[in-house]
Amino acid sequence: MTSGFEEARQREVAGLDSEILEAIGRGWDDPLDDAGFDRLARAVFAHQFRFNPVYRQFCLFHGVGAPADVSDWRQIPQVPTGAFKVGRWTTFPADLERAAFRTSGTTSSARGVHAFDTLALYNTAIVSSARRYLVPDRDRIRCLFLSPEPRHAPDSSLVHMFAVFREALGGSGTAFLLAGEAPGTGFGATALAGALDRAMADEEPVMVAGAALAFHRVLSDPGAGAWTLPGDSRVMVTGGFKGLRGRVDSERLADTIERRLGIGRDHQVAEYGMTELSTQYYDARLRRALDADGSEPGPGFVVPPWARVRIVEPSDGREVPDGEVGAIVHYDLANRGSALALQTSDLGVRSDTGAFELRGREPGAEARGCSLAADLWLGGV
Repeated sequence: MTSGFEEARQREVAGLDSEILEAIGRGWDDPLDDAGFDRLARAVFAHQFRFNPVYRQFCLFHGVGAPADVSDWRQIPQVPTGAFKVGRWTTFPADLERAAFRTSGTTSSARGVHAFDTLALYNTAIVSSARRYLVPDRDRIRCLFLSPEPRHAPDSSLVHMFAVFREALGGSGTAFLLAGEAPGTGFGATALAGALDRAMADEEPVMVAGAALAFHRVLSDPGAGAWTLPGDSRVMVTGGFKGLRGRVDSERLADTIERRLGIGRDHQVAEYGMTELSTQYYDARLRRALDADGSEPGPGFVVPPWARVRIVEPSDGREVPDGEVGAIVHYDLANRGSALALQTSDLGVRSDTGAFELRGREPGAEARGCSLAADLWLGGV
């Protein structure tokens, strides 16, 4: 029998999810304004305070004794992403867990876990941003993923995102190109070469998507060839190289992609995300190249209307002025079931347009992220 406490929780979940889905669905055409975001963010915070005992203790420790103590979304206590390695950061009981993704980007044995009671918010956010920044010019495109298939990496948030791409955006010939039975099996270069040959023969534009290190490893293979892919082909690159063996400069990688695949920099889209978030960020270079509507900001990652980003001084959480480097804090409405506010070890700088650029990681921060996962998939150490 369902308790009154659980019934109240489920009623709140239904109401919040409906509002969040509506906000994501409005997208950029009728975006959630600051007042609407503030109201909904504080409602999500109140829900998490009530139904996540670990987070409630965290808030109490930081001097927030009740949801009423927070009068603005910027005051919501932000959880360090490393905390996902400790405790259960969920607002729902374990028997309602429907999926869990684990951070593959740590060099220690501990892995952070982001659990979900529903993937509806997550998947809707994935599709909304991808349609705007990866395929603004078409309904579907042949996708070539530099990753294992989902069945070989069921706890990878990156692979899950690619699986959502396949269903929502993928055209005929969409494929996962890395084997996943064991590290080092199926290096990817041969599979990629065959897929690119077919795309050229079919005169079919493609989107090649993967972690930066996967692109580097596959395209730098001695057997890698060179292609001039059909017009309007594009790549999506995520992750970096900091702290990893096989480091390579991102500018050199962009040159390699252009030289090997024939895809210019204005069709090389950068993505930023992490396991602990449900929302992804993209730069707008492809939309600018296609002159989609002339409203996109310049360099940097664009923040979707259902999220907010602050750049803060790591030691005290004080927001730094635009143009100054600080730690990146995310406020993600789609994280209803875990933690809305997250502080990362990533450093960034915010522009006056609202976009943000990465500036590395805090000194001493561990290597993590999807490029480390790709290194493991490709047989790295």
